[in-house]
Amino acid sequence: MGKHWLQGDLSYPARLPLHWAVVVVVILVLPLAFLLGKWSFPIWVSFIVWAEYFTLGAKLDTWKVVIPSLPFGVIIGGAAWVSCSVAIAPHLGKWGLMYALMIFSILWIALLVYGLRWTRAWTVGTLAVFNGLTLFLAVYFTGAYPQIGGVVGNSQAAVWWAGFWTILMAVFGWFLGWLNCFLTFGREKTKQS
Repeated sequence: MGKHWLQGDLSYPARLPLHWAVVVVVILVLPLAFLLGKWSFPIWVSFIVWAEYFTLGAKLDTWKVVIPSLPFGVIIGGAAWVSCSVAIAPHLGKWGLMYALMIFSILWIALLVYGLRWTRAWTVGTLAVFNGLTLFLAVYFTGAYPQIGGVVGNSQAAVWWAGFWTILMAVFGWFLGWLNCFLTFGREKTKQS
């Protein structure tokens, strides 16, 4: 089979044009944002990673970059940094969390950036690493994770639960990118006699 239609080979027409495939995926996902109560998905996280899927080439093997890189950003750049900061913030006065984040950025953000060189996936997936950091911060600070059981009132549990939820939504976003490509993937023309 020839190239995927996004790569310029239009001799294999798409199952669905891109604009309709995007609409189909959005319609399939919207109920997850509205109908699951406290488990509702912050689908904006998934949509950002869906876009990242296309930025990284819209191919199945993008998982080799996104899946290791985004959690690295969530865990090292986000959850570990915020977890340490939340632990000492009460001891630093009115602006304790801000001061704690400033202090611990010296360790965790430096480690995040330095760590990019440790694997090829993190080097190639710098976008995914920093998306992991920023998506975690957005999920955590907006409270866009299920407020359940031991998370409520437990600042450390909330940090790590938000991190887990961010990674889960990101993996779902990668799946949406794959699904979008599957819906548009070209099919061979049939030979006419």
